[in-house]
Amino acid sequence: MEFHGICLLILVTAVRAQTEVSAVTESLYYVHTPHSENILDMFSINYVPFLFYDYGAQTFVINGQVTDGIRELGQDEVDYYRERARGFQARLRGTTREMIHLTNSTAIAKKKPSVHIYMEPNRSPGHPDILYCYAEKFYPFGIELSFLVNGRPFGGQVNSSQLVVEPDWTFNILKSIQMRRGSGDTYACSVDHISLQQPLTVSLDPPPQQDHTGTVICAVGVIVGAVGFLIGLVLVIKIRNRVRRLQACPVKNNCNGDWKEV
Repeated sequence: MEFHGICLLILVTAVRAQTEVSAVTESLYYVHTPHSENILDMFSINYVPFLFYDYGAQTFVINGQVTDGIRELGQDEVDYYRERARGFQARLRGTTREMIHLTNSTAIAKKKPSVHIYMEPNRSPGHPDILYCYAEKFYPFGIELSFLVNGRPFGGQVNSSQLVVEPDWTFNILKSIQMRRGSGDTYACSVDHISLQQPLTVSLDPPPQQDHTGTVICAVGVIVGAVGFLIGLVLVIKIRNRVRRLQACPVKNNCNGDWKEV
């Protein structure tokens, strides 16, 4: 980016006397509303704002002081900023009108976030669990995520990933907290986004209670099987004894009264 030589020399020289300059940047902002428009120019050294120019007010902020810029920069430098801002504003005015026409002045599209909450138990004794809240597929990018423990805002440290933009220009973000889960505690993630009429709260499902139905059914099956086995064994013994009696004494009346069913 080109800088006017005099201004750049003055600013860089002043700052070099105190610290080493690693980065010099300049940003132009065009602010447009239905009733007004303005150009803002910010000049930064080492990413710290050093000079700020407000085209609408025709004023500078240099090193924290509001001024018309003539004494600090000179008339030529002030005129340069004004002319450049005027030309930049004229170009962007035309672009803005074209965009308004193409979009028919409709509001920006909004997409509701899809929110997920899940727990990662820590298997190491004495270490806290990690609770995650993940919001995805939302647009625009402004969003607020907060954790609720037993219905109250979590007051500890919240870790957050960078805001990630997807190829379809939607966004996602992941936040997490560390906590020691207590019996009966409830956890939720509250999300506020421009696409929502009111904040969305997603609760973590309680851990499933151990189901003993299978154990009961298995125990009953074992008992029934054992009883059936014993009954069958008794019947087999009775049948065998009867067969032996019949083989030893085929005629009942010829067994001297010793014949009987077992």
